[in-house]
Amino acid sequence: MSITSDKTTITIKIDREIKNAFAELCENLGIPVSSAVIAMMKQAVRKQELKISTLDINGFTPSEAAELKRRADDVKAGRIKMHSLIEA
Repeated sequence: MSITSDKTTITIKIDREIKNAFAELCENLGIPVSSAVIAMMKQAVRKQELKISTLDINGFTPSEAAELKRRADDVKAGRIKMHSLIEA
């Protein structure tokens, strides 16, 4: 009696820096990279959703980051007026 496996292999290309950082994260969590990827894939299939954050490293959405950059550029270029807060 032989047991057949329905498993397959996935090969992906990814930046070495991201691969190494993810491997380090998995090592710190005590799980193999393959187990983490399999768990994420199973969760996506089970929930029928793929949650990927578009927030930047500071927690801003792309539009929030663009607005913040625009305002910072205005300050640097001297296009704004500074006002004192006066409490009555």
